[in-house]
Amino acid sequence: MHSDASAAPVRIVDLANELDLSIATISRVLNDSPAVRPEVAERVRTHALTRGYVANRLARSLRSRTRSFVGFLVPAIENLAYSIAADACAQYVSRSGHQLILAISGDDPELEFNALRSLAEARVGAVIVAPSPSMTAGSRKLLAGMSVLEFNRTAGLSKNMVLCDERAAFIEAARHLLDLGHESIAYIGTTDAVSNGRERLEGVREELERRGKQLRQTHIRLLPPTEGDGYQAAQELLSGPDLPTALLVGSSSLSMGVARAVRELGIKVPEELSLIVYGDSQWGQLFSPQLTTIMAPYREMGESAANLVASILSKDEKEPAQVVRMHAELLLRGSTAQPTNMSRRT
Repeated sequence: MHSDASAAPVRIVDLANELDLSIATISRVLNDSPAVRPEVAERVRTHALTRGYVANRLARSLRSRTRSFVGFLVPAIENLAYSIAADACAQYVSRSGHQLILAISGDDPELEFNALRSLAEARVGAVIVAPSPSMTAGSRKLLAGMSVLEFNRTAGLSKNMVLCDERAAFIEAARHLLDLGHESIAYIGTTDAVSNGRERLEGVREELERRGKQLRQTHIRLLPPTEGDGYQAAQELLSGPDLPTALLVGSSSLSMGVARAVRELGIKVPEELSLIVYGDSQWGQLFSPQLTTIMAPYREMGESAANLVASILSKDEKEPAQVVRMHAELLLRGSTAQPTNMSRRT
């Protein structure tokens, strides 16, 4: 079997030769015909998947269209970061004469594979991918034959990337809390199985260690990036006996859940707890006091991804790899202050 991404696409005749079956039998199986024995059909499908064969039935229906399609695979569209980026990307892709096809992985490797297979069947010109923590070998094989741009997360899929400088942003946020005098700092963030989650946690740890301090394990919660997980983690962390004086959150969806939990628990911010959240700056203005926020430039990242993909698609020759890494801004508001006697509640 060949694993070289530059090899020619696998054809039905290749599968027939490798399985010692007729082309007609292979074709019937791939077109879901019931005329083939189940055990033979299963053997064909398994081998086709292993070889990276992608049926092109949808592609045939698109051949008459003149516009190029670009896939954008994100973990969740309700995540504010990805919805902002997808909206910007769709607008800018359209301006360059292409059309965006949005796909959702749910950070589930099987759903991710199915979404990528559908994009491959559509013969998209390129795919923008925020990879899941546990991407399968099958998904990687599908992407190996496509023009890929990694977005916000990296998993070794491409040399073309649009990222946020997560480590630097969280170093700055941790430094701000330390400069205020906080020594008991907690962190709720995305699992470190994804690259951006790992970089955020590393940034916090790096700055604390530089100042001769440590992020205690009891003050760390690494979770899927959902509002519900953020809410539950904050409820647990802030209801226990080992209370921090400051809390730093490393995800926009987690931040919403954490802010809701802090409000429901009746914790006074910043008198009892200094709070730094992550994501878009707009919703943080709705709280009182307004929330100090690490603002990731997701709209600009979406625009940059669209422009980079358009550049790749417009060239006949292979473009040199491009890595765009954007700066996140720490917007200081009223939710952070020096720790007081009220900071450790009883």
